[in-house]
Amino acid sequence: MTLALQVVCTGRGPADGREYVLDRPVADRPWRLSYRDREHKEWIRVTLAGAVPDIGDATATLRYRNANGGRQVELEVTPSGSRLDVYVDYGLDVNIDPDLDPDVDRMNTGGPLTTLQCRVEPVNP
Repeated sequence: MTLALQVVCTGRGPADGREYVLDRPVADRPWRLSYRDREHKEWIRVTLAGAVPDIGDATATLRYRNANGGRQVELEVTPSGSRLDVYVDYGLDVNIDPDLDPDVDRMNTGGPLTTLQCRVEPVNP
């Protein structure tokens, strides 16, 4: 049995209060990126259909872009540091995913974030 892993990133410095989670809640379902911050305590989630992250014991890499460019995620986690770049466009993707939360634009990092503490951990059963 393979242990299910997720990547949890919490902001520091200018990104303090932001939290991102890359996980796969069910093995045969797509990966998803979840986000919340101090002002928005409820999780905002976007599905990353076709995403194939490379997750190891203490490292993770993901380069993702959907067909219309409305969802883009670049993630690098290494023992020496982390980098996350997220772009989600509600206006482009609500046509594809009618249940999309209008607050997805909050997830956007506005360029690469490096003031993050990211860790690879087991998914809670």
